[in-house]
Order: sequence, then C-alpha cells, then structure tokens
Amino acid sequence: MRIIIVTGKGGVGKTSIAAATALRASRLGLKTLVMSTDSAHSLGDCFDVQLAAEPVPIGVNLFGQEVDARNELLKNWGNIKKFISSTLQSRGMDNIVAEELSIFPGMEELFSLLLVKRYYREGAFDLVILDCAPTESTVRLLSFPEVLNWYLKKIFPIQRQVVKIARPVTKKALGFNLPDEGVFEDIRSFIIALDGIGELLTDSRITTVRFVVNLEKMVIREAQRAYTYMSLFGYMVDAIFVNRVLPDEMDDPYMKRWKEIQRGYYELVEESFSPSRLFRAKLFDKEMLGLERLDEFGLHVFGDANPAEVFCDRKPMIITKTNNDYLLSWHIPGVSKDEINMWTKGENLILRTPRYVRHMVLPAVLAGKSIAGASFRDEYLRITFAGGKSQ
Repeated sequence: MRIIIVTGKGGVGKTSIAAATALRASRLGLKTLVMSTDSAHSLGDCFDVQLAAEPVPIGVNLFGQEVDARNELLKNWGNIKKFISSTLQSRGMDNIVAEELSIFPGMEELFSLLLVKRYYREGAFDLVILDCAPTESTVRLLSFPEVLNWYLKKIFPIQRQVVKIARPVTKKALGFNLPDEGVFEDIRSFIIALDGIGELLTDSRITTVRFVVNLEKMVIREAQRAYTYMSLFGYMVDAIFVNRVLPDEMDDPYMKRWKEIQRGYYELVEESFSPSRLFRAKLFDKEMLGLERLDEFGLHVFGDANPAEVFCDRKPMIITKTNNDYLLSWHIPGVSKDEINMWTKGENLILRTPRYVRHMVLPAVLAGKSIAGASFRDEYLRITFAGGKSQ
C-alpha cells in the first residue's frame, strides 16, 4: 500500500490537490482512499458528496473518509475521556462543555495514524492519501510516533507510579480523583497501538510527503521550514504542487505585475525544493468541485504521470561503510553550518537547528560508536563514526 501525505499552508488548495490526486489514481485502477484529518473538513464539499467517519464510496475504486475525533475517541480513548469529562464536571463545569473539552486539538491527526496502520496491516487499499490540516498540524502529526514512544519509555512508568502512591490522599486534598489504573492502561494500550507507525511513515518506498504552495512569499517560507523538518525527521518529500498559477491567457494589464511576481517566486520554488518533482496547476476560471471538474483538474496537473509513483528517490538519510568507519549522510536543507549543533548522549544523536531539535535513536550499526568527525556541505550533514565502540 502507498501512503501520500498532502500538506501546506491554510488556503493553498490542499484538499483540491488531494482529491484530484485520489480521483486520478482511481481512474488508473488503484483502489484509493482519501482521508481528511482536518477538524474543519472540506473533503466532502470538494467531491460534492456526504462523507462520514468510515470510508464512503465516491466512485469506482474511490473512497473518502473524514476522521471524526468523537467517534474514534469512544473506540480508543473511552476511560480517558470519561475521566477528563468527570473531572471537569466535578470542578463545576457544565457537562456539555466538559464533553467538548475532553476532545483535545490534534486528535483527528492522532487517530488517523491508527487508521492508516490498520488499513496498511489489512491491505484494504492500494493507495491512502491524507488530506492534512495546515502545515503545523502535519508537523505535529508526524512527530507523534517519536514523542509518544519517548513518553512511554521515559515518563509514563514514573507518572503511573507517582499517581498510584498519591491517589488515596488526593480526593480530600484536591477535591477530585486522580486517574485510576483503567485510564493508565488505556493510555499505554493506545501508545502501543501506534508502535510501528514511525517506521511506516519514514519508509520512502511506502510513504511520501507532498507540499502544496501558492506563489506567495509567506506560503513558500512556511513550506521551506516544513521541508527542513521533514528531512530532519527522515520523511521523503517527493513532489511540490505549485497551485493557482496565473495562466498566460490572463493578459489583463492589472495582472501583469502579479504574473511577474509569480515568475520570480516560481524560480525560488525550483531552487528550494530540488530534487522533488514540481507539478504546476493554473488558476482556473471556475471552482474545481465535483467529479467532472476534479477529473479535469487531475489531468491538468498530472498529465500522463501516475499519481501513486514515488517521484523522488533521494533518501533523507544514508549510511555507508568505508574501511572500518561508518558515514551517516543526512540531508538537511534550509539551514547553514553555523545553525547546526550536534552531540551524542548514550544511544541518541541529538541535533539542534534554530527551529527544531531531533533526538534520534541511532541505528544498531552506529549505536555506541564514537563520532570521529563531521562536516556540512551541499545541504548534507556528514558524520563519521569510528568503527570500534566508544569507551
């Protein structure tokens, strides 16, 4: 099964691109699911159909789904939701408000990971496309597996033990109960259920990320930052969709300056995201809604290309062996040598850039080895690990 993650700044046309990609793939015979993880769903509006929390047939080989946090909460988060809601009510909050606040921001993204894993395990579809919320939410989505794995190993056992000791005395002192073992077991089971998602999402043969951008400075800058993040965390960005390009036939004098601005920004996109493949989509004179217009849009964007193809084969991270040493080559675009700080701690390699910190558990072949040298050039951080174990 192929997984494609479509993201970008709010309002750039992510849903239209995701929908057109899904429809085009289904026309080529791939059983395709397009899934919206944005709490403000618009995927159904794009297809002009009513979607639901489970996959709904849209056309031949094509299904759509809008992840419902409330529905998934009852399946996966029952004891936790009950505890949060009852605690808020015990503090005097209206029960309806308490129910609403028991659903945290980002839960659609979190539950979508469980669904992706399930569909992959079952082989339910040939292609799953995630129509994500704006870029920040996508970053949060892709960081969940690593963060939760760290939490489960480092914090969860201590937290559980502390609460177990304190539980008998907190009701009288605080006026509400601490979570019981059922709540902690739900948390543990939920995090364990996400195990393997990180490996699935960073396997570039299966999963790739695609950005949708407009030819505007703020949009491109946000995509550049997210592109650095994706590379830092091992995600393959194989395509960039440049959407709403002013067409040549638009020759109104008023738009002449805008077309000049767009040409300059298009060159910036070409420079910033190489070697990811660029797809160009013009600004149409009508809304691209419904199957007929999305068909037209998909053909315009992809032409003869198969949307499910992996359009870039440059891996973010490569390990090679030279004599007795190992070389880790890590593609980190958008930063300079002076902006990178790096150190090791146990089996972890910690790398800090101006916006992100990556705690990476080193592959088994590198764990415990000492760093013999490092350099940064052509957007690659090259770290040499000595062949023997560090002392």
